[in-house]
Amino acid sequence: MTRRNFTRNQKEQIVERARNASGNVACEGCGLVLKQGAWEVDHIIAEALRPEADKQRKITIAEGQLLGFCCHRGEDGKTNKDVTLIAKAKRVYNRANGLKSPKQKIRSQGFAVSVKAAARQTKVPLPPRPLYREELS
Repeated sequence: MTRRNFTRNQKEQIVERARNASGNVACEGCGLVLKQGAWEVDHIIAEALRPEADKQRKITIAEGQLLGFCCHRGEDGKTNKDVTLIAKAKRVYNRANGLKSPKQKIRSQGFAVSVKAAARQTKVPLPPRPLYREELS
């Protein structure tokens, strides 16, 4: 199933819901008054974390929220938290269903000096090349 997106009409309803008493649009996460266009309509629960049965029905405005860049993007933003939770959910699902690949030994020689590194150290550098050639007359 594909990701369900809000329609333009639903986004307008969510923006109207986020307007405060003075008519300004406020972030539904922290209440900060936002400039025009400094917000995004986001799913309250990430679509990737929803069960397939939920994804079969139409999306409603109750499943969305208006977030400013203060709460949506950045290190502590909702998007980064969603990415972390989605990755964890995939790891748990794969482990529970036996899809996790077995750990392999590291295929390297370690920190000892390799043969190539030793060969590079013993090479004699070439003399510098002249930048200009003298013309023969």
